[in-house]
Amino acid sequence: MDENLTYDYLHSSEETLWSMLYLTGYLTQIRSDEISGELPEDSVALRIPNEEIRRIYESSVSKWFDVSAVTWNRTALFEAVWSGDCESITKEMSVLLRRTISYHDYREDFYHAFLSGIFAGAGYQVQSNKEHGEGRSDVIVCDSINGRVAIFEAKRTKEFNGLENQCNKALQQIDERRYAEDFEDAYDHILCYGISFYKKRCLVKKK
Repeated sequence: MDENLTYDYLHSSEETLWSMLYLTGYLTQIRSDEISGELPEDSVALRIPNEEIRRIYESSVSKWFDVSAVTWNRTALFEAVWSGDCESITKEMSVLLRRTISYHDYREDFYHAFLSGIFAGAGYQVQSNKEHGEGRSDVIVCDSINGRVAIFEAKRTKEFNGLENQCNKALQQIDERRYAEDFEDAYDHILCYGISFYKKRCLVKKK
């Protein structure tokens, strides 16, 4: 947090945005006795202070998302997913990663949320980290009307050369933990994808 902001710097960085929200009361600090667990060094816990401001956040974020969605046509991605075209899925997701991801976001949980959001925003039924087979699958996308389901197991790698290896591990996990078995009676088409992420890049492979 920077408590010495000037107007000239209000749009200069993501850190400036958070500082502005805090200094204007749109985020408030949580007291230490209300926090369970330890915070990272030099960090504070913040929260949205009340219901009225929460609604402002929701409406603003919704508008930002709508603007972004208008400029990015996801039809090509969805067609690639349901046709099993891994090369096109990789291409379309990589484009979206470059447009949306911050260098702060290179965590596996972010990539899970990224995957879920792509499909949930388009009206698909999405399950995340739900028990299937003998484990918890990362992201399940169901298209009940057309009797098809896509299972995604996501992995993060710390180096670019590890993308293919992590993809293979993801596919192996889908197989070993039998994620697809729960859907065999209800769906005609089951597609299983291993997807690995490295920063703003990804690789997709199909079982």
